[in-house]
Amino acid sequence: MTAGQYARFVEIRGEMRHSIDSMLDESTWLLDIQRALYRERGYCQEDLESSIVYNLALDEVNPGSDPRFIVVADNPGLQEQKLKNHRYLVGQSGKLAVSWFRRNLDLDFRSATIIINKTPIHTPKTAELRILTRLAGNRRDELVSLLEQSQRAMARFAIELSECLECPLWVSGIGELRSRGIFHVWAEELRALASSSKPDTRANILLFRHFSMNQFAIEFAAAQREEAARENAFAGMRVDSSSRNTDSRSAALDQGSVSATLALLNNIGERNRERILGF
Repeated sequence: MTAGQYARFVEIRGEMRHSIDSMLDESTWLLDIQRALYRERGYCQEDLESSIVYNLALDEVNPGSDPRFIVVADNPGLQEQKLKNHRYLVGQSGKLAVSWFRRNLDLDFRSATIIINKTPIHTPKTAELRILTRLAGNRRDELVSLLEQSQRAMARFAIELSECLECPLWVSGIGELRSRGIFHVWAEELRALASSSKPDTRANILLFRHFSMNQFAIEFAAAQREEAARENAFAGMRVDSSSRNTDSRSAALDQGSVSATLALLNNIGERNRERILGF
């Protein structure tokens, strides 16, 4: 990144750290609600170490870093909140992402991306944010407000990082962005911010399925098959789908280059963005 980009990145990183630290200072009651969630869901109480998590990997970005993507995951899970980690996407989803990037883009996922979340508030599984709200009791309104505040802040940081680094903003996970979804506030804020952003910034917003349970890889492989079918139909060729190798590495190599893979990803991300965010 350029000297100007790094200087701006440092500003954004500092604002993000301050925002998350402030949330933590103002919600010392949150850990008790998360303990109640752990009890109800049968998690080991000793595993709960953090209520709100800042991604320490951001502090490792330096003037020589060359991030290619901003990746927006959901919220810190069981591994992410552990004090020895305090990093995003270090659980099973992160391992799948690392493998996919290496096989299909020939990139190291950790150095090629800057990872943030839609909220820094921890639950072992994202869907449990709903349960957390239910268990909040007389703190429910405060928790709802905290969740909304955190989502608006993180949407703003996502746009600012994408503008600063002039690279694609990959939103990982689309199911909870709809009007009744857990992250509808994040989606609404991102949509509002994008409407007043430069065209290039809006075009750089791409939506994908989660890395978890290989959803991202499955979505990509399906798009590959669709594209191959269109190409073969255009050429007047018959497609024998049973003979195609759907392994993501083989399919990517069949397309000829990493550039072709990125172009296909761009098409997937644009379609999802138009369907979910409406632009």
